Amino acid sequence: MIKWYEQPQVDDGVIMSSRVRLARNLTNYPFPSRLLLTDASSVMEEIRASVLDTDNTFADNLSFASLAGMTTSQLNELSERHVISPAMAHLNNTATRGLIYNSEENISIMLNEEDHLRIQAIFAQQDMDAAYETASKLDDIMAQRLEYAFDTDFGFLTSCPTNTGTGLRASYMLHLPLLESTGNLKVYAEIITKAGFAIRGAHGEGSEHIGSIYQISNQVTLGKSEEETISSLKHLANQVVDREHTMREHVLKEFRYETEDAVHRAYGILTNCRKIGLNEAMKLLSDIRLGNATGLLNCHVHGGSIYNLMTHVLPHNLQKVMGSAQDTRRLDVLRAEYLRSSII
Repeated sequence: MIKWYEQPQVDDGVIMSSRVRLARNLTNYPFPSRLLLTDASSVMEEIRASVLDTDNTFADNLSFASLAGMTTSQLNELSERHVISPAMAHLNNTATRGLIYNSEENISIMLNEEDHLRIQAIFAQQDMDAAYETASKLDDIMAQRLEYAFDTDFGFLTSCPTNTGTGLRASYMLHLPLLESTGNLKVYAEIITKAGFAIRGAHGEGSEHIGSIYQISNQVTLGKSEEETISSLKHLANQVVDREHTMREHVLKEFRYETEDAVHRAYGILTNCRKIGLNEAMKLLSDIRLGNATGLLNCHVHGGSIYNLMTHVLPHNLQKVMGSAQDTRRLDVLRAEYLRSSII
């Protein structure tokens, strides 16, 4: 089954993916930080049954997994691929936590993370409507058998007050190499923040900005409807996309040979290197993605998309794909070997 990040269309535009996450809690249990083991198990079973033991369009394609049986490396693999949050990968007591997800890895329901459940839907490119529709349908299915913690004044109640209200986090993941390199991204970061949104690294709050990949998401969930939030996010993202395209046109007009040289050098290094660190690999993969997008390069990759390579050069997924989970000292050598075999 093709994963969402393996689809070639992930590389087609500035916007790489659209994501919606809904945070919910059950009314008859304490929040996860105060759950006893027996209650945590009951919460997981009630949530699992609400979607997997009912007649619905999602059930046949979803599977349940307890985090108790997963190693630290396996949890970090899932986090690097956005199946679970970085926070969930590093929470203690995995016996109280679980995951429901599909083989395409674009649907996941995190159980007993910061909240009792977090429904997540990710779609390639600028398809926020599909992500919201999918998450909402799952939410409706589960609400038929679960009693959510809800207040008529405040909306859905969550562990973190910033999620109270709709419980919605909507985000786009964007590739912004020219806004970044020209310094214009700082200007747009201020505009984004003033509009009530946040711009962060690809893995959310606290993550590094590598490979010129950024995530724009809403910060306000109280006092705005889901539709209003998504509409504002679309408008803001379109402004950023338009500006990135404008900068690309300018650079191609004024610095075409320098840019062409840079993307072809990136291709040459990635197809010939024998040792390469993560930051350099991500920078060069960003360059060849820009080269493909601007017509300066015609680079093909095994695995469907350049973003798939960006995912699998991350430490834990690299160890998995190269079959060397015990040898962390050779990661830079393994990364170079993987890239040489993946880029045509």
